[in-house]
Amino acid sequence: MKAALCDDEPGMYEELGKLLEKYSFDRNRDITLDYYDKPETMLESEKYDLYFLDYIMPSMNGADAAAQLRTKYNNAVTICFLTTYEKAAVDVINRNINAEAFMMKPVDEQELYRVLDRFFSRSMFNRLILKCDNITRIVYPQDILYVEAARKSTVFHFFNATESFPYPFGEIENEHLPENIFCRVHRSYIVNLMHIESFKKNSVTMKNGEIIPMRNEKSFHEALSNFNISLIR
Repeated sequence: MKAALCDDEPGMYEELGKLLEKYSFDRNRDITLDYYDKPETMLESEKYDLYFLDYIMPSMNGADAAAQLRTKYNNAVTICFLTTYEKAAVDVINRNINAEAFMMKPVDEQELYRVLDRFFSRSMFNRLILKCDNITRIVYPQDILYVEAARKSTVFHFFNATESFPYPFGEIENEHLPENIFCRVHRSYIVNLMHIESFKKNSVTMKNGEIIPMRNEKSFHEALSNFNISLIR
């Protein structure tokens, strides 16, 4: 898992880095941490699996940086705020910026462990390794809106693109997609529970406005309930 820390205090990199190193050893996880002292530099960099953002920074606060990350990556980012400002959560919630967690500085080891355990348990960081026309593609589950069956292949729908892979629909469902964030709502459609805008009896509306037919309403409600529970644990 690749994480980024954006904080104008260099000492925070050493503090968080030691805690992540300890977590990696205790949980047998591979974690790397890159440091940015300015949000602008971080926003120009590669995408990370998890972002740790200081809430108060001179040039741009963490909420503004988070909003830009969500715009850049179509909401498919996971963000954890670090702060000494008790009202930070209120500000972020009022701006409808979803956050994995808010952690007060100095970071508490047990709280960090809980956040990371929850993050890893949802398997959103796992990469899908898929081959197509002799090219190996790396796909992040959180970037997928939904997948669709198409004869002997499966079509992946992203926010701004679609891509077909020569894998049977059943194989994609059973061997590649994390079952705790994906749900088959129809014999030909599997949706990402992270990106559902709304739903009714016979359909699910995704965050990009696309409407997906639903036939497995009971399974969908069970999956959504389990997903919501995992978010608040």
